[in-house]
Amino acid sequence: MQTLNVVRRFPHEYKIVALAAGNNTELLKRQTEEFSPDFVASVAPSGIAGSAVFTGVDAAERLAEEATADVYVMAISGLAALPPLMKIIKKGGRIALANKEAIVCAGDMVLSEAARYGSEIIPVDSEHSAVFQCLEAGRREDVKRIILTASGGPFYGKDVDLSSVTPEQAARHPTWNMGRKISIDSATMVNKGLEIIEAHRLFGACQVDYVIHPESVIHSMVEYKDNSTVALMSYPNMELAIQYALSYPERFENHGVRPFDFKRSLTFGVPDEKRFPAPAVAKECIRLGGTAPAVFSIADEVAVGLFVKNKILFTEICGIIEEALSINEIVRDFSYEDLLALDYKIKEYFGSKYSCK
Repeated sequence: MQTLNVVRRFPHEYKIVALAAGNNTELLKRQTEEFSPDFVASVAPSGIAGSAVFTGVDAAERLAEEATADVYVMAISGLAALPPLMKIIKKGGRIALANKEAIVCAGDMVLSEAARYGSEIIPVDSEHSAVFQCLEAGRREDVKRIILTASGGPFYGKDVDLSSVTPEQAARHPTWNMGRKISIDSATMVNKGLEIIEAHRLFGACQVDYVIHPESVIHSMVEYKDNSTVALMSYPNMELAIQYALSYPERFENHGVRPFDFKRSLTFGVPDEKRFPAPAVAKECIRLGGTAPAVFSIADEVAVGLFVKNKILFTEICGIIEEALSINEIVRDFSYEDLLALDYKIKEYFGSKYSCK
């Protein structure tokens, strides 16, 4: 939806070629009437006429195979993004990637295919978009480390009994308007763990750190070997990152985003990995390699689902991730089918374990 806002702002620059949706067919109908795409896909029957329409669980994959564009925005969540993403990669175009799981779970597979077919992947996640832009300031071989910023969510640095946190409280993010799953991931700092893995894979950096920055104005930084640090600043707004992925290397005027007011102060804090251990667990997954990052991502999805259903405490989410890592063999070579099997195995195990609670 935010990508379409960018297209509305620059109607002479962009035309929508294809739209894919899950089950929200009413919204898809309205978008199709407004943008007149050549191709439309949805999991559920949409009742849309006048375009090449694909329906069913593989609708997005078939659309990706048929539709050709200059830029593809991949915003499907979860492992379901991988089949259409791999089809798009083979077309050799630009991909504005807003899906974490594709890189976290199958980064080697995705990036090697992108290199093979000459596809350009530009991240849309605000932190990784910032890193991408900061890296333009110097040579990759001169990078000392990448520093992501974390708002800390609603509980960081506060005297809160984390074991009593409710799903409603965890979903109230102080600076970003995000969905429930990502908001809860931000509250546990799991989201920062996923972003550390993603940055490590996308940019090939040997060291990825993070710092607490409650205002969320600096989105990420790159420190070079001469100890200079380049940072990207803007008020929290996902459309700016989307716009840059579409227009790169050009920058278009954006009157929807106000410039930063330098009379406002910015603060930084030291991470507290005793209360919020997820980023440290993510770094261990990088060290382990193979399917470890996939286990991290899948187990978190399971844990958040259990937390939302009041089956586990907020403080048990990271524990489930660590348990999943301890009971699953880390495999070096794996396929998409192997990831689906791993996904099923982890969900089956914890679903059975907590079904009676």
